[in-house]
Amino acid sequence: MRKRLGDILQEKGLLTQEQLAAALEDQRTTGHRLGESLVKLGFVTADQVADALSEHLRIERVDFSRRYLAPEIVELVPASMITSHHVLPLDIEDGILVVAMADPLDINVVDDLQRLTGRIIRPVVATEEEISEAFQRTRNIAQSARELLDDYRAEEKEEAEEPTQQYLGDAPGVRLANLILEQAIMQKASDIHLEPHEARMKVRYRIDGLLRDIMEIPRHLQGDVNSRIKVMAGLDITERRKPQDGRIQLNFNGYDVDLRISTLPTVYGEKIVARVLQRASHLMDLQEFGFSPGNLEKIERMLRLNQGLILVTGPTGSGKTTTLYAFLNRLNSPEKNIVTVEDPVEYRLDGVNHVQVNPRVGLTFAAGLRTVLRQDPDVIMVGEIRDEETAEIAVRSALTGHLVLSTLHTNSAVATISRLFNMGLEPYILSSTIIGVVAQRLVRRICPDCREQVELTNPVMIRYIRSLGLEPPKVVYRGKGCPLCGNTGYRGRTALGEVMVFNKELRQAVERRAGEDELLELALRSGMTTLQQSAIAKLTAGVTTVDEIIRTVYSVEMEDDL
Repeated sequence: MRKRLGDILQEKGLLTQEQLAAALEDQRTTGHRLGESLVKLGFVTADQVADALSEHLRIERVDFSRRYLAPEIVELVPASMITSHHVLPLDIEDGILVVAMADPLDINVVDDLQRLTGRIIRPVVATEEEISEAFQRTRNIAQSARELLDDYRAEEKEEAEEPTQQYLGDAPGVRLANLILEQAIMQKASDIHLEPHEARMKVRYRIDGLLRDIMEIPRHLQGDVNSRIKVMAGLDITERRKPQDGRIQLNFNGYDVDLRISTLPTVYGEKIVARVLQRASHLMDLQEFGFSPGNLEKIERMLRLNQGLILVTGPTGSGKTTTLYAFLNRLNSPEKNIVTVEDPVEYRLDGVNHVQVNPRVGLTFAAGLRTVLRQDPDVIMVGEIRDEETAEIAVRSALTGHLVLSTLHTNSAVATISRLFNMGLEPYILSSTIIGVVAQRLVRRICPDCREQVELTNPVMIRYIRSLGLEPPKVVYRGKGCPLCGNTGYRGRTALGEVMVFNKELRQAVERRAGEDELLELALRSGMTTLQQSAIAKLTAGVTTVDEIIRTVYSVEMEDDL
């Protein structure tokens, strides 16, 4: 037989029989739930009710400060039901909807939630106040902005009738800027774009690699929003004629987040772009990147070496720096001195010495790298090899007993060798130091909650797959679009990778300046899987879509070879 709330609180020694009787009488006359009556009469606190339920029913007690709430999950239940029944959807785990409830014993509400969502419900415990505050934080940004602007118009009208003092922290521009930043973090955006136009300012977020329109801000609030962000970033708000760079450090819902701010003068005002950087505590482990088991094993093998050069390559936005930091995370230990030279420092990793490049004072990549070599390093990470001097020092550092990690902008693993040759590196030095090259791209994952099977009919993709020497699959997958993925059909990203580990044959080929075709043939012979083959494997497995492969790795040249 299920225990009642009053019985549980009595067993905990928090409630007497007389208090319970009074609360039950209040419940009968007011129609409130028992917990509400108990709290209203001052017999127990809301936290005591929630804690008692959690302990005795062995139901999880929600800590909202440590939990990310996705708006698309919250929207599975109507706002009217959330506010009237004090429930809040939190997550979907193995197809089960986890819901915070002020009264998890209310079977009628659980049944209503199951009918409404079509999912099994797993209740967890929270207070009414906690649920209300958490729900307000997940409100849609456009809706919240409209309410804010409505408040602003009402305030303007009041001030016209009777002028009042307005504090900076309550100004609409300040509140709107805070809302934009907080919502971007909640939606896991990698970049925030504030773009001025003739009559308004557009706000866009880059989510899963693609920009999405979020809202528009009236022209008269543009300066206030920009000024708020510039003040937070320590920039000069009076300077609007030249670009500026700054940084904002925030603690949002218990998580540390860095925002890298860049301003750019345009004909309609300053454009601001903020790169959102999660702190190193949120860095993914290598197993989470999506590398195939074979590629993962090769990477692990390379990281076990104590000296040499490991390069990660790909276009801008392909996750190179994140991969490098995953490497550093794996290598980080008290026995090693790890130093990074970056522009800018994108993550802060405990136990690692980060050096920020500053050309204005002569601290270039090359100068920083030279100094680092006198700091007794075991592992050196160079944010990017941009010129011949940096490449030369990086390679010589690897030659003299250090493990060096860096990135290059090239399209494939074999193209990396040609780029280094063009930078003036001697083949004999490169062949002696290079351990391997990881070339990667990021593709969006199909949303698992709206994934559906479709026949492969795209003639371009069919020809492309055949050009790789593979047989096209009969069926592929796509996302129909649902609230959980913002109706995009995608949720999250995964890596496509090719890992070229240098063996004796490849080193000899590098030493005689072999071309890309010969290097590719040798790499394939030694078991390398190309980016294109990795992409088709993920297409066939239902991880990503035809459109994503065409966007990231498709090449007309291969089709032309047919």
